[in-house]
Amino acid sequence: MEMKLTCETRSEKKKNASGRLRNQGLIPANFINEGISNPIKVQEKDFIHLLNNGLRQSSLIDLTVGGESKRVVVKEIQRNPVSGNILHIDFFGAREDKMVKVNIGIELEGTAKGVKKGGALEHYVRYLKTRSKPSDLQDIIKVDISNLDVGDAIYYKDLKLNENWDIRITGNPIIARVAKSRLSAVAGDEGAGAEQKPEEEKK
Repeated sequence: MEMKLTCETRSEKKKNASGRLRNQGLIPANFINEGISNPIKVQEKDFIHLLNNGLRQSSLIDLTVGGESKRVVVKEIQRNPVSGNILHIDFFGAREDKMVKVNIGIELEGTAKGVKKGGALEHYVRYLKTRSKPSDLQDIIKVDISNLDVGDAIYYKDLKLNENWDIRITGNPIIARVAKSRLSAVAGDEGAGAEQKPEEEKK
């Protein structure tokens, strides 16, 4: 999903300049392109709006800088560890002739039938480190887990991924699985006992 954001160049260099910008509802940021870092500032409310509408590291943003449009991705968001307020943003230029490094999140969809039986859903791999051309980027990888029963798992090789992605991963790790919880184990034992009763009665 491509999003739009307008920014202004940032020239303030005096002490506490970043703090003054934040007090004005602006977030200090950098636009990094071709190895050059350009200081900019963006409206906090506009960036929060993008976050609330699903902005991710792999989302393409149409960033307007000085009247000129640039395609970028968010490289890093620095937050206050206490308040969670955004302190700084790094935007990275995304040229079609160059690969960009992003983390593409993995989102599980549906309710596993094994969970309905009392199993415990375990989500191990939550994002993939990927190198991709901007046109091949994807906000998120959605994985349907509805058919997962207790003991079933979804592996990396089960995912439907863009063949143009260069993914850095070792082996075939488990993405998600439904483990047997104490509740499902008890239910399974009771079920097994109930099935054996007719045989016991015959004896």
